[in-house]
Amino acid sequence: MGSHTRVHYMDNLRAFAMLLGVVFHAALAYSPMLHQLWLTSDPQQSAVVDFVAYFTHTFRMPLFFIIAGYFAALLVTKRGISGMLKNRLLRIVLPFAIFLPLIIIAFMVIIGWALESVEQKSPMLGFFAMMANVPDAPPPPLTTSHLWFLYNLIFFYAIAAIIVKYVAFDWVSKVLNYPRLFLVFSPILLIPALASQSAPFPAPEQFMPQLWSFGFYGLLFAMGWGLFKQPNLLDKLAPYSLAMLIIAIAAYVGFYFQLPEQVSLQQMMAEMASGPELTLQHLFMAGAEAYMAVYMSLALLVFGKRYLNQQNTLVRYIADSSYWVYIIHLPVLWLIQFYLLDTDYSWQVELLISVLGTMLVGLLSYALLVRWTPIGWLLNGRKLNKNDNLASLASHS
Repeated sequence: MGSHTRVHYMDNLRAFAMLLGVVFHAALAYSPMLHQLWLTSDPQQSAVVDFVAYFTHTFRMPLFFIIAGYFAALLVTKRGISGMLKNRLLRIVLPFAIFLPLIIIAFMVIIGWALESVEQKSPMLGFFAMMANVPDAPPPPLTTSHLWFLYNLIFFYAIAAIIVKYVAFDWVSKVLNYPRLFLVFSPILLIPALASQSAPFPAPEQFMPQLWSFGFYGLLFAMGWGLFKQPNLLDKLAPYSLAMLIIAIAAYVGFYFQLPEQVSLQQMMAEMASGPELTLQHLFMAGAEAYMAVYMSLALLVFGKRYLNQQNTLVRYIADSSYWVYIIHLPVLWLIQFYLLDTDYSWQVELLISVLGTMLVGLLSYALLVRWTPIGWLLNGRKLNKNDNLASLASHS
């Protein structure tokens, strides 16, 4: 692999996972299940939204962490452990340290405006308004918000560096030598972590490292590392891709109909304090989530390698901009959806406005304010000039 070679399908799938997050978060405003919990929840709700949104939830971030593990192994191979850590410091640690405080400030400003200006407040926004009038009310807990994936990756890169230096990652590639056994048994490794959480699994947003996420996303990261070490594995898995897709969808249907119709704030806080009850139903749901995460991710990688391993100017632009779009999308989305709470559009129109408006702001701001600036160099690597379309894969990843 030459120094200027890009794995286009990995780039494109990573952008897909990022941008699908915008759609997922926009859809939560119309989710019956999270109506009491999501800050921009609209009076209009649709079970269709829940069915589609939570299907994407089962594989979007698992796919992302597999790809992240793949690129981490690539960086170690090309630059060594120190080179990988230096690159991740620039692409992951610094963006997290710079943008998280700015995101939190943006949230405070937007929520403050919504508390004053929005008439038809969501249940959670109404709760915030009530708490604002309570003397000595505790502030909301500080979290990593939607940048939690960067926070987790910081730990994963550090752990990977220690394992590579002092142990070995060879066991991962050896496991992948047996594709059929891998398909049957690898999801089982994820079940203990998922069983420790409510279903569908939450985002590990707390600053205190969430060990369950290491046993879930961390193992998916290791799987991606193994994919790099076994470059022919996806070709070996290709004959099973349709079966993986069918099994994942069937598992999701069974999983979805076990979900509660609505989750209250009290239920959420109770489960956070004591954890879910380990019933057979809960173990089934954890198993379904595990197999969906692995099978959907691997099927998408197979299909991506087959159909998305190419690039043109538009696709490259979207892939490059997706990191920036995801970082800024939630404040932009909330601002749009807070405004829409006082309108009478149908939920379908509101969802379309939310997604397209957020994407438009993200893509235009990337073109005008980010792409050729130090911010763009920080996120995607510095390009020599505006006609340079062959930036290093390792610098971009």
